[in-house]
Amino acid sequence: MPKAAPTPSFPLNGMFPVAKPTGPTSMRLIDSITPLLLESRLFDDASGPRIRPKEKNKRKRNTTHMGLKIGQGGTLDPLADGVLVLGVNRGTKHLNRFLTCSKEYESIGMLGAATTSYDAESPILHTGNFDNITREDIEKVLDQFRGVIKQTPPIFSALKMDGKPLYEYARESKPLPRAIPVREVTVSIDLIDFTPAEVVPGDGGHQYVWPKEVLSAEEKGVFSRLNKMVHEAGDEAATAEPEIDLSAPDVPEVSPQTGLRPATFKVRMTVSSGTYVRSIVHDIGLALGCGAHVVKLTRTRQGEFVLRDDQEKAAVGATEETKEDVKEEASSSAVAIDDEEAAMNAAQPVVPVIPDKMSLDHPEGATTTCIAWDVFERAIAERKETLQAEAAGREEAHAMGTSAEEIEAQFGEHAIANKRRAGPLKEWENEVLKSFVPVPLPIVRDSKSRAAGLY
Repeated sequence: MPKAAPTPSFPLNGMFPVAKPTGPTSMRLIDSITPLLLESRLFDDASGPRIRPKEKNKRKRNTTHMGLKIGQGGTLDPLADGVLVLGVNRGTKHLNRFLTCSKEYESIGMLGAATTSYDAESPILHTGNFDNITREDIEKVLDQFRGVIKQTPPIFSALKMDGKPLYEYARESKPLPRAIPVREVTVSIDLIDFTPAEVVPGDGGHQYVWPKEVLSAEEKGVFSRLNKMVHEAGDEAATAEPEIDLSAPDVPEVSPQTGLRPATFKVRMTVSSGTYVRSIVHDIGLALGCGAHVVKLTRTRQGEFVLRDDQEKAAVGATEETKEDVKEEASSSAVAIDDEEAAMNAAQPVVPVIPDKMSLDHPEGATTTCIAWDVFERAIAERKETLQAEAAGREEAHAMGTSAEEIEAQFGEHAIANKRRAGPLKEWENEVLKSFVPVPLPIVRDSKSRAAGLY
């Protein structure tokens, strides 16, 4: 007789992936969905919805939201999109493995300009002639970045040593206390696209532009001193950041010879933990002699969580020319937590309505696809409308002279919470169930678990 699928227990404990979009921080995304989780039957136990206790003179809020724990398995900054793994309740204790697992990225680099933090959100450090760079040129230099390589972080970033940003040492002309720690990482990389800039609207060319801000002469001097300090810090591997000739004449974004802007290239990388993906694109630009910086970065896989399933991904790879539509769909992507004021409490627990044939099993070796962010956007908008309607209903009841007891019975926290949780699961809750990966819970050795045969 086949074994029945386990019935999910509530509150859910485990992980699910969200497709983070470019723009917001991972923290902001988590903050925006936390109210949904707090009010959902999926993440509450049989005692009913949570209610915020009266708090007086509380200096610091706990990272637990009225019993709900939430965290992320590796943040994505605003420029990046893609897979953002969220852990809920006991799932937060299993997130560390995502910090050390291999990850897959797709990154678009723009030729001709290197920036201080290697992406489009920082000032231009130097520019180089990009006129004659071809797809074949990029293919030739990629071998330098395959296999085991050594990396140092962007040295003109906010990287700190003994609590002080590196560039402060350079500004003060003080030697670094020690060499910048070097990372030995493993990289698999392939070129999957090379796109000239748009000339005529709709011609299929890219529309990315260089950053507008450029380092001043004084800031370039600081960088030169810092670069020299790094090379003199005494660790051979710490010289991974190449010398850059900042005295070379600037190159305009529109070539005087061709009248064209620089092309972009897109690479797919599978990297070990700790890899600076932006550094790879930056170093490719240096190897080409013209510089490059990241204009788009997408995490497409983290552990068993993927941005899109293998079948869809293969179709995307076969039609890379339609990348604008693909990027919209892949835009995602994840990290901390804050609290929200609208948690509710219910007098009677509501039994969750679980769709037929829904199982939380996650077979060994299976992959789990991210939940599209627009699913949560719709839920957040719906919640906002609900809050407004409830506030309007309460005001109308007051205006009609309804008694305080009747208003409480109709619009009190318990009543409102029960209304919100009645009926079938919402769209976002169904999507979470489809992508949810549960984690084992510790067995409480008491009479109840003994009667259930757990030990």
